[in-house]
Amino acid sequence: MKSFKQAAAIGLTSLLLSGTAVAQTSTHDGAVLVFAPTYFSAFNPVTALDMVRQVPGFSIDNGEHVRGLADTFANVLVDGERQSTKSESINDILSRIPVENIERVELVREAVPGVDMRGQTRVANIVLREDQSSRSTTALLAGIYWAGADRVTPTGNISTTWDQGNTRFTLAAGLDTNAAPYIRDEWLYDANGNLIESRDERTARDVVSPRLSGSINTDFDNGARLNLSLSANQYLSDTLDTSVVTDAAGDSLRTEIFETDYEDTMWEGTLTYEHPLGENLSGQLVLLNQQSDSSSDEEYLRATASGNRNTTFFNNDVESGERAVRGTLTWEMNDRHSFEFGAESAFNYLENSLLISVAAGSTQPTQLPVSNTRIEEERSELFASHVWRPMDNVTVESGFRFERSTISQTGDAARERSFNYPKPSVTLTWNSGENTQWVFGLEREVGQLSFGAFASSIDPTDDVILIGNPELEPEKTWRAQAQWEHRWNGEGSLSVTLTHEEVEDVRDAQPVTIVTDAGAVPPTTTTFDAPGNIGDGRRTYLQIDTAIPLDDYGLGDSRLNLSAFLRDTEVTDPTTGEKRRFQGNEDWRFSANFRQNLTERSMSWGWSASFLGDEDRYRFDEIYEFGRDPRFDVWVETTAYLGATIRLSWQDLTAQNMERERRFFSDARDVGTLEAIERREQDLGGFVVLQARKTF
Repeated sequence: MKSFKQAAAIGLTSLLLSGTAVAQTSTHDGAVLVFAPTYFSAFNPVTALDMVRQVPGFSIDNGEHVRGLADTFANVLVDGERQSTKSESINDILSRIPVENIERVELVREAVPGVDMRGQTRVANIVLREDQSSRSTTALLAGIYWAGADRVTPTGNISTTWDQGNTRFTLAAGLDTNAAPYIRDEWLYDANGNLIESRDERTARDVVSPRLSGSINTDFDNGARLNLSLSANQYLSDTLDTSVVTDAAGDSLRTEIFETDYEDTMWEGTLTYEHPLGENLSGQLVLLNQQSDSSSDEEYLRATASGNRNTTFFNNDVESGERAVRGTLTWEMNDRHSFEFGAESAFNYLENSLLISVAAGSTQPTQLPVSNTRIEEERSELFASHVWRPMDNVTVESGFRFERSTISQTGDAARERSFNYPKPSVTLTWNSGENTQWVFGLEREVGQLSFGAFASSIDPTDDVILIGNPELEPEKTWRAQAQWEHRWNGEGSLSVTLTHEEVEDVRDAQPVTIVTDAGAVPPTTTTFDAPGNIGDGRRTYLQIDTAIPLDDYGLGDSRLNLSAFLRDTEVTDPTTGEKRRFQGNEDWRFSANFRQNLTERSMSWGWSASFLGDEDRYRFDEIYEFGRDPRFDVWVETTAYLGATIRLSWQDLTAQNMERERRFFSDARDVGTLEAIERREQDLGGFVVLQARKTF
């Protein structure tokens, strides 16, 4: 925490003293900041992704991976349009747009005509040149050295774009690999702190992920536009986890070996059609079809020093899919008023099959409740929004969405439920000065349900079972937000955002008791954890972000970005009835990023650092506490060779240590006593990346 305060103090001091030349222009009374390609020249950009990453006071958000189309979009647009694909990140899309095809980059700070804000307060808009080059190819090739595994793996991607009349074609292919090891040491103590056993764990991984994608964009003479996108990707992973366990004296107790073969294949197709219906009226239709199939085969061997051996097999197959259609009608009535109306309908499903068998002379299946099941959802939504500019420096965006969904479950659990959710929102933006802006917002949000929570799952390495819960409901949140932003001299910015949330039906783990032998007297029961709704809670956030140009401090063309996040949460624990923070929510985090451009040497360099507070996870008879050391990355980049941008980076320079403490209780935490404490330390060993990017 001391280092966090020191870094924040340095950043704020620099903020008050710094200044630089104006780097962009503005339109719509400061609502849109315009960055010409020359602004990015010092950053050696190859693609649109390189340019957007350097927009001061802006960070790319890929959006949520949720059902339907309403809440999945990133905060980056291309020619004012949302990218409808869900399987590809906005980073992948931007990395296929060469800088030669970009007219400018706009930072849109409030709702303006012709830009689909979708309720977001900040979006970046890539405006393409009308006279784009007829063909361009962008390639990236990289090698990654995994220090902990002493291995090198390749990665890369290539995309090509060409025009034929009014149609633009894009093809792309890529390959990602990962061989990061998990290096862990664990110690198990009794309640009095006496060592019971030690564990030396090493996990070796081989991950290969190929991907293909293509798109067709056509502009018609009547102003209509058609976009068809297709993508497919595969994720293949082989993992070998070896654990050697010794007692307090160092003598061997047992060896545990856990092998996993995992495969996931996904494909997606989206079709977007826009058609002008009048001078100020237009319509849009979006169709989405997505399919995913995954399988996991796991083998867990436990061999004791005395020669006893026991093997458990886990086979999990999951098939899921989504079909969605969204229609929107936009009416730009005048410079002061614009309206949007529309509807969306979606069908989602997930089918889960989990088989557990134990080899002990013979293979006997072991059944978990709700492990073989199918979940389906039919969802529809009506929505309307209105953007009003009552004054030149004030914009009000209001909206209302009404969602109805029916969730049905068959197989090991049979259940059907229907939900109706109104979701109003209003955002007021006030430009109180040329460089200062205030944003106030209030909205009701309904969280997304993960269908995987409706089916049972198991983690053999930690011996944790989560039972599927057919009664799970989404979280409902009222969110109030206030944001202040100030910019100076084109590159400097400071924003402060305060958010408060009142959350209904907080999702967390809750205990469930299941009858395992109804014939016994009394019947035998077992208590498990299950994803559930544990009541109401609250969250309050404070986010501070600043981009500080350091040109006036003898550092040449350089910038320091700082980000600080403070969070306070409260919910009632379902086991103890006491107040505690939300699980998985650290109280604070801080990051710093520095970059200096050495233009005369055709190079640049920089570093980044991140700090995270501790977080907790709760089970009915266990408590997890997680902590992380600071992480540091350094890099250097040059454009002096072969016309390519070559970057060398050492990521996780100090081999960040991740700590976990796990406390076990004899029964539920409200009545049980502390039995044992497990402490674990883990690191990945760091990795070095050498990559080259070039546009042909």
